[in-house]
Amino acid sequence: MKAWLTRHMPVPMAAPETGALRTARFRLIAAMVTLGVMTLFWSAIAGPVALSMLVGLAVFIVVQGGIWIRAKNAADDDHLMSGRSDDE
Repeated sequence: MKAWLTRHMPVPMAAPETGALRTARFRLIAAMVTLGVMTLFWSAIAGPVALSMLVGLAVFIVVQGGIWIRAKNAADDDHLMSGRSDDE
């Protein structure tokens, strides 16, 4: 399937992922998993500390997600508009 897809696409779909983008993506995944676990066990951990952690995680996800999306889109645009393809 990959060979067929590479033959029919003139350019790659996205830029190669840098170390900084990969780290940001892993941070987002870890924060979302933590938020999910906290909501799953909310009845056991409910309290003012858990609530502040929940709000802090939500704010972190929104801020880090926005930064990551902006950086990823900029990297993809730069890569696709440069006219070069490292896949060939």
